[in-house]
Amino acid sequence: MKAKYYSTAELAEKTGTSRQVISAIINEKWKEKRISQATYERIKKAMDDLGFVPDRTAVSLKKDSRKKVGLLCHGPLYSHILTAIEKLNHHFLDQGIPVEMHISAEGRLAEGLRDLMGQRVESLVVLLSPMTRNFCEVDLKNPSILKLLRVVPNIIYNFPFGIHEDSLEKELTRGGSQLIGFSKEKAYTQFFKDFTAPEKTRILMDDKIFALFKAGTQMSKICESFDRLDTYPNPQSDKLDQNPFLIGEKLAHMLLTRIREQHYDFILTSSDRIAQGMAAVLEEAGLSIPKDINLLGFDKINSLPYFKHALPTIEVPIQPMIDELLATLKKQKWNGNSFRVEANLIGT
Repeated sequence: MKAKYYSTAELAEKTGTSRQVISAIINEKWKEKRISQATYERIKKAMDDLGFVPDRTAVSLKKDSRKKVGLLCHGPLYSHILTAIEKLNHHFLDQGIPVEMHISAEGRLAEGLRDLMGQRVESLVVLLSPMTRNFCEVDLKNPSILKLLRVVPNIIYNFPFGIHEDSLEKELTRGGSQLIGFSKEKAYTQFFKDFTAPEKTRILMDDKIFALFKAGTQMSKICESFDRLDTYPNPQSDKLDQNPFLIGEKLAHMLLTRIREQHYDFILTSSDRIAQGMAAVLEEAGLSIPKDINLLGFDKINSLPYFKHALPTIEVPIQPMIDELLATLKKQKWNGNSFRVEANLIGT
């Protein structure tokens, strides 16, 4: 099935007028062009009857004095990104700010930016999903992205500080991008520092978490000091439509034999719900939590108090990130800058 949009030429033909008359009515210039009220009402009725929608790329958007914002959600809508969208929704509604919204799939960030820029937005907000491969590395390093972002004032929200080379951050800010985010690596570094005798500690972690720790860094040196450190494949890859708690249960069943054999002290997961699902299965299997083994979640979701196990977690600093995002949007102008917030370790 293909969309059927009427052109101004087709509308003019069907209403017995000219494209110039149609254009004047679309742009609300019909009085200046001395078009009669009767003609205006007749054409407007025909538009409604036909389901006519003006081609926005053909309309002079400069005549709209309101500053339109482009909102691009890149990657799967998940976790704290949904909270950011909710906060932005209230802000835009309260301020009466017109918004063009687009959702782009992984690997198609440049295409999404071009679509929004084609609507002549005055500024851009790019929300990066945490569920993309290697934290949007392929998209952010695309030379086309850097060129596009230099054209329009933009904010990149949830920028993964410390994951990509420092040169990428510098190039984005030099081009005018405002980067807002936090360092996951620092949060995990603080978690590992709490171990008093790392040489006796045995860790099992999600391989997506392990990928955060670059060789030669403080974090990698801490990891080398553990008695044992193993990884397991991220269980949410291509399964974002599934319940994370159930994913955690399946993961625990899959790893149970390995957990018993290796006597791990801690399991690191990428989600509070996954951690809770694993904890439920491990307890049923006879392991005491946290005496025999403990699990670290991520996000500090609002529903945590209602789960059985009081597991430690890493709290995403949503509020300060949102506050900075809204404060930046309220400014008339802004230059490229980085705003880093520290994630909080809860419950250890």
